[in-house]
Amino acid sequence: MFEQFHARRPVHPLAAFFCSLLSLAVGMVCAGSPWVFAYLTFLGAVYLTYGLYTALLYMTIGMGAFGIITGGITALMNGNLDRFWISPARCLVIGVCIVPMLAVPPALLIRCLNQMKLPRGVTLGMLITVRFLPTIWGEVSQIRAAMRTRGIDTRLNSFRWYRPSNLYRAFLIPLVMRTVNLSDTLSLSVETRGFDPAEREATVYHPVGFTRRDGIFVALTILAVAAMLAVRGGMGR
Repeated sequence: MFEQFHARRPVHPLAAFFCSLLSLAVGMVCAGSPWVFAYLTFLGAVYLTYGLYTALLYMTIGMGAFGIITGGITALMNGNLDRFWISPARCLVIGVCIVPMLAVPPALLIRCLNQMKLPRGVTLGMLITVRFLPTIWGEVSQIRAAMRTRGIDTRLNSFRWYRPSNLYRAFLIPLVMRTVNLSDTLSLSVETRGFDPAEREATVYHPVGFTRRDGIFVALTILAVAAMLAVRGGMGR
């Protein structure tokens, strides 16, 4: 589900998390300033330089369209178009600033946390949580494909899709059964691999190191944040 967003050379997971959180916080605070679009443009240029093309493209288009829709609805309800651009700006801030984290593969994040000696129960729980939605989405796709082979139209504009008999018997029950089977398989997999939450030391086959490339990424993000705060402070005087 999110594999298409992963970069070939992602930023260090902790650097990506720090930069996403910092740029998002400052962007939301400064969303009312027209300079926020220049701020997002600079961040977008940095992300393109680091190869985060797919995540940036999808998030910019998706969140930008959502912001335009919500901003248009708000403007029509209030009868005032002067502040229409604030809603798209806030949505774009969210979409652009979370790009570094979306581009980090979950396995890389777990390796980094294992190197930090976090409890294995915490890291395993985070990995399962991150992988939950893509796995369930794959199961949903398989169930819908099975429904189509049985003559049930699964298109959103099809009234047969919303019939209680089809939705309950052909979709919900298989989804629940598949989820239960996945849980059983996961528990058996953890047990057969000898997982022990009390084990303190965990080896990492591919250690994740903080490189100069990651430091430059953090420095550029801090530069953009500092410039945005300086511009906002100058406008507030």
